[in-house]
Amino acid sequence: MVQAQEVRPSPLVAARPDKAGPRKPRYISWDVIRVVGILAVLAFHATLLAPLNLPGLDLPPEPLRMDFPFGASVLITVSGYFAAMTIGKHSSLRWWLRRLARLLPAFWVAVLVIFAATQLFAPEGLPRHTYRDLLGNLALVHLLVPDIAYIDLAHWTVPVQVAGFTAIALLAASKRVRGRVASAVMWLVLLVPLAVRYLFMGPGDMVPMWLSIAMDGTGLNRAHLLLAGVAIYRWSKKRMSFTELYLMLLAVLLAHDLHPPDNDAVQPYALAMVLICVAAYEPAWNGRVFTALERPIRWLAGISYGVYLMHFVMGTIVARHLADLGLPWWGWVPAWFATAIVLGWALTKFVERPVFDFFNRWLTPQGKPVPPARPARPSV
Repeated sequence: MVQAQEVRPSPLVAARPDKAGPRKPRYISWDVIRVVGILAVLAFHATLLAPLNLPGLDLPPEPLRMDFPFGASVLITVSGYFAAMTIGKHSSLRWWLRRLARLLPAFWVAVLVIFAATQLFAPEGLPRHTYRDLLGNLALVHLLVPDIAYIDLAHWTVPVQVAGFTAIALLAASKRVRGRVASAVMWLVLLVPLAVRYLFMGPGDMVPMWLSIAMDGTGLNRAHLLLAGVAIYRWSKKRMSFTELYLMLLAVLLAHDLHPPDNDAVQPYALAMVLICVAAYEPAWNGRVFTALERPIRWLAGISYGVYLMHFVMGTIVARHLADLGLPWWGWVPAWFATAIVLGWALTKFVERPVFDFFNRWLTPQGKPVPPARPARPSV
């Protein structure tokens, strides 16, 4: 999905479609950003969130705790960038089906594996889930229905991306969403939720359940993350001025600050957006560090979606059992990382890539070559 290539611009990003350009090499810049995002997720969950939520895991020393979550937000923004890049390569329906083929099969398998592992191996203090929770997560309604518990807390991103990609596909299918109209739609999606949050959902307000579901349950409170990536792409292709990009990213940061959860860190996310802008403006990064670490960076970036899906609960189960055996934090934290990476690699190799290749062949019109799955994957 994530390839550094020129494709026919979509209605969301251009006033008129252009012919597809020649494929360019994959730039390591995007892999570096993806690796920064997934490592930030792992570090925050392993060193702070899990120890605070599960007795028995000792907190690492304060200098080694990561208490500013921003990794998942960065990965969703990268997904928004490449959604804008690839939407014009296929029909809206085929593009949408390809996105679902990327996201959902691996997600479904991860949910089933985590549910089974929790029932069989979860230590005391880690909640077991019901089959109702399982079905609700598989159906992607764990954001919409308060009574359905998350099988894995990290999986809030999947419904947000599915909803966002669905909206992008619907807008791209409309011939009226072009140029300034597309910008106006983006501003509406940014500012209307902000106005609702400020006017009707302030501290101490009695928020109606339907409004909470409409804002937080549908993922509308996280739409700004995808829009940030779309805006950066349009700016990089000179379809949005720097002034408008600057103002839109300021609105994105305001939304990131006001919409829940309250523990998201705005400053590191802002720095990460600057890094994404740099990669969009000049994707070819050179340097000895990138050359020396190119293979591990590309490998970890390629399995980042699988790592994200498998890391939290599975890493917590392994970490807690090791802690019960007397292993201190400097032992179980690396084990957490190793568990996430190994299971993420397995999910990518045996589920995500082969399943996507199967559906890609089915979705490709007869007579056209079927490109194999590339190592780079959806970020979240």
